[in-house]
Amino acid sequence: MTNSRTRTMGFVGRFLGSWRLALGELVIIALGVMIALWADQAIQARQEAALAISYLERLQTDVHADIKALQFSSKQARNRLAITRQVDAWLHDPDAAPDPDSLVMNTHYAGVTFYPTISKFTIEELKSTGDLRLLKNQALKRQIADYYNQIGLQIEQWIAWSDEGSVATYFLELAFVLDPEFRIRAGTIDPELLQRFLKSSGEGAPASLAEVQQSTPEIGATRADAEQILGRMRSRPNFAGYLRDGMYWAHLSAQLLDGVAISARKLDAEIAQELEALRR
Repeated sequence: MTNSRTRTMGFVGRFLGSWRLALGELVIIALGVMIALWADQAIQARQEAALAISYLERLQTDVHADIKALQFSSKQARNRLAITRQVDAWLHDPDAAPDPDSLVMNTHYAGVTFYPTISKFTIEELKSTGDLRLLKNQALKRQIADYYNQIGLQIEQWIAWSDEGSVATYFLELAFVLDPEFRIRAGTIDPELLQRFLKSSGEGAPASLAEVQQSTPEIGATRADAEQILGRMRSRPNFAGYLRDGMYWAHLSAQLLDGVAISARKLDAEIAQELEALRR
């Protein structure tokens, strides 16, 4: 009897001992899995945070380029307004005797608009990859969305309307005012110099269209050519209206571009603030 009880207690002891050992091993395994998951999540979180910072840095670079392009195009819109006003003054002054080459150049460029180049590569990548989710600041995400919506409505749509208006008025009217040879000479510009001008590349780059035009061939217009051009302008029933429309479009373009530039500067400040917070 005693031996049977001893054997039974021994069996129970061994069972309980092995059960405790198994439970201990399970706890160790579970803890190991949890630690591994936590470490993996921590690594992923750090990687996503670093990727978010990278995206914001690139987005900030894009916005800086946008600000530069918007300011440049706004300045050129104001230059266009001044040019168009000058042509309009010559048109309505019967005693006007402008320099013939200046008349050709100003008339030719009164309808030319220099649109800003907006950098959208980073925002398009954020949207196409789904990585927009990495930006946790919801207020910043809304501001980013508002900025690019403004670009679409006030820049891209504006360009489409302006292009349509230019084809319907500027190019049609100009064909009856300037001889083809004068238009060719006025539109002949050193491509490299023009690219530097359009990129507004800073030091050493032309600051105005007038500086670019210094590299063009001589127009070679005479006083008789100038009188003929003015006569054609005055005889065209729609030309005065075209100039008025041109002044309106140039003025409104400058205003719209200035407004978008303000939004770009605000977005730049918000991105800088978010980057500072993420780098801490």
